[in-house]
Amino acid sequence: MTATEATLESDNAVELFTKLFENKHKLGNANSLASNEKLQQMAGRVTRGSKEKDFEHLQLHGPAVKKFAWTMGGDGLSVFLEKSNLDALRSLGCEDKWIRKKLEDGEHFRLGVFYMSPDCVSATWEGVLSLIDKHYPKSISTKIHRHADSLKQMSFDEIEARARLSFLRGASYFEISESSVGGYSADDRFMTEERFLQCEGTLEESRGFLYNRLGLSKLFDGSGLTKDSNGQLCVPEYLQLNIPVRDIPGFHYLDLPIDMADIMPNA
Repeated sequence: MTATEATLESDNAVELFTKLFENKHKLGNANSLASNEKLQQMAGRVTRGSKEKDFEHLQLHGPAVKKFAWTMGGDGLSVFLEKSNLDALRSLGCEDKWIRKKLEDGEHFRLGVFYMSPDCVSATWEGVLSLIDKHYPKSISTKIHRHADSLKQMSFDEIEARARLSFLRGASYFEISESSVGGYSADDRFMTEERFLQCEGTLEESRGFLYNRLGLSKLFDGSGLTKDSNGQLCVPEYLQLNIPVRDIPGFHYLDLPIDMADIMPNA
């Protein structure tokens, strides 16, 4: 039996993907060896952290900080078989400056692979709003829904420009987000549930809450697809409840080493 045949002999989709990923440099185009049928059974989640505890949930810090985790389907996982780890992260909407910051902070990345759950919701504006309705108090969902049309119709840059002149006081959403440690920040511009409940709930504050608590970054446009820093739409993305990985059947982590030298120097 050849090495390729041994890699392909598993009927377990997660096990097959794991073998293909770990041997992709030897196999050449590993993606061509993965059947679409098996890939569509699967979901994936990129998680980061500096210690084992950081990887206990789908999303860093757990549901007390982030109720939901961003996931990908088989289309997203196939990118990790086709591209370098860094280019795959870019395709998922990770910006080079963010990746660099996490590596400088001593964090590393892992790809969690598991079977797709029926609870995964497409990351469109409709999907996001439905999750907010279901899992947040009405006092929060009402404030968000008040600006639903503007959130859908205005660009991120337009909203952020207004926010810089108001509650952000000159900063960017990214800068405020990065001020947090363990998912919390003493900066009153960082929108936790408590701060959002206490504030007026303007469009700009609502977008800050979505950025800080749901992870709707600059690249989110409500299309249900990831977007790279060039604005290119890439693969479908989903949101699901942020649960312990030990509770997910067949869950398996794969390391995603990134060479800092490959990151854009001016990022």
